[in-house]
Amino acid sequence: MLKIFGALLIFFVSFEPIWGHIYATELKPGNPYNVPIDFKPFVQIRDGFYFFGTEQVNWYVAHEKCRKMEADLVTFETPEEFDAISAHLKSKGVKSEHWTSGNDLGKTGTHNWFSNSQPINIQRWAPKQPDNAGGKEHCIHLGYVYKTSTLFQLNDRPCSDDKNSLFNYICEAAKPETITIVFKK
Repeated sequence: MLKIFGALLIFFVSFEPIWGHIYATELKPGNPYNVPIDFKPFVQIRDGFYFFGTEQVNWYVAHEKCRKMEADLVTFETPEEFDAISAHLKSKGVKSEHWTSGNDLGKTGTHNWFSNSQPINIQRWAPKQPDNAGGKEHCIHLGYVYKTSTLFQLNDRPCSDDKNSLFNYICEAAKPETITIVFKK
């Protein structure tokens, strides 16, 4: 969509009978001149864009809220991404629980990220987790899992229908697509 808009803009600007001038145009991918871009309500952390929802909701509602923003519940593809989000939360003094896209809804005991169907293979689980306590813990959150916890870690909890499983959530947006159009007379 962005490329089509750029092509149309170039066509109209370079059309001499309308404007009386001919301009040379150049399309450059990305933001080569580092023009400030406002990504609100998302926050850029490293190469990712995240929204930190402050409502306490069940996993399904959290998923819906992210989708309404054209985003997904966060998927930690690397330990470094998890650590960067944890550091961001810690720097803000946040110690609350947050839903991720992780779950084992497809097959109990097989934990995948919902947004990309990849196995959860980062080693950031709280001790003795996931444990599917009571046979009803299928959605993954990050937080200070135990009273003695000093780090954000992953844990499984009931996805809904449990008053102790209403958490904040983290949405992750796709990297914005940008182009730069340079006009030269």
